[in-house]
Amino acid sequence: MTRIILKKNEERRLFGGHSWVFSNEIDKIEDLESDVCISSLFDSRGNFLGKGFYNKHSLIAYRHLTSKEEEIDEKFLFKRLSRANALRKRVKPNDNVYRLVNGEADMLPGLIIDKYEDRYAVQIFSAGMDMIIEMIKNVLADNFKAKLIVEKNMNSMRELEGIEQREGVIYSTDGYEGTEFECEIDGIKYCIDLLKGQKSGFYLDQCENRLLIRKYLREGDEVLDLFCNEGGFALNAALGKAGKITAVDSSETSIEKVIRNFELNDFSPPETFCEDCFVHVNNLFQTKKRYDLIILDPPSFTKSKKSIRPALNAYFDLNYKCMRLLKPDSLLFTFSCSHHISEAHFEEMLANAAGKAGKIVQMLEKKTCSFDHPVLPQMPETSYLKGYLLKVI
Repeated sequence: MTRIILKKNEERRLFGGHSWVFSNEIDKIEDLESDVCISSLFDSRGNFLGKGFYNKHSLIAYRHLTSKEEEIDEKFLFKRLSRANALRKRVKPNDNVYRLVNGEADMLPGLIIDKYEDRYAVQIFSAGMDMIIEMIKNVLADNFKAKLIVEKNMNSMRELEGIEQREGVIYSTDGYEGTEFECEIDGIKYCIDLLKGQKSGFYLDQCENRLLIRKYLREGDEVLDLFCNEGGFALNAALGKAGKITAVDSSETSIEKVIRNFELNDFSPPETFCEDCFVHVNNLFQTKKRYDLIILDPPSFTKSKKSIRPALNAYFDLNYKCMRLLKPDSLLFTFSCSHHISEAHFEEMLANAAGKAGKIVQMLEKKTCSFDHPVLPQMPETSYLKGYLLKVI
């Protein structure tokens, strides 16, 4: 087996719970089997540290799987998936829609698996995990009753690993060839398409945050859902007996899905706009239209540290204008899904936006991802979503 020997003291981050080793931390490699392979890891004194994936083509040269001397096979995968599944079932034993595996935080680096009853969406961000995709498929089919498995691997992050982008059905049983279906999440019916939907088919990371809409909404409130995607927040507002609901997204497919999801639940149709949300907000800013609740859940504005300042400027512009578009004593639920934007940066931005808007804001809730998207405190890279429910006075 390939042996990776670290430079002196470079194992310290690994001992602290981080699971990556960078190429400049490696002293030498012995018995290299291939550019991408399962390898054993050793410190500079020759002490065994564990096993993981080696990738010659990535700055993240090694991704740690285990500190034990054990085979990385279907039995290993089954144990890891079972442990991850047990956590989800411990919290919500009756749920059948959730993130089953959340990458490094579930000790399966570079692997995302979302479960929709007996349908699964798989995303892979590491070459090593991509190498064993057949084993992943087999474990889901044999041990987790999968009837349909779709890989959603069109992410540009794969280019950094030297692996191709691809998407499609990799496993199905009779009657499960189609990728569109209906399922229920927290009492609301959704039409989900694992191939056409964004990310893994649906944003499960916001499920618990969507429930807060029901908690704080007053019957008859006017709601604006910006970057609405397929309408998760808007649908929860409808269930909470909101008054007029407006949903805005630049994706025509998303807007069509919003309308379909409202019909599926027998809710009164929302007002929809297929439009750039910056443009829509700018247009509203020139009017006297005001709302009781605005949800602001944009995509990530930065993929690297180099663009943090322009990203913060974009967040500032949106949040300042949304604060001005609210009635007195109303609510703004605002998010950032960028790992590179820290809580401190985002909170400072919100304070500055409130100052420019001439508003006082009270923080009612501070949120992150749903419980099935665990985070490793030892790996800041696993934390990305920040959400703030604010009362704007």
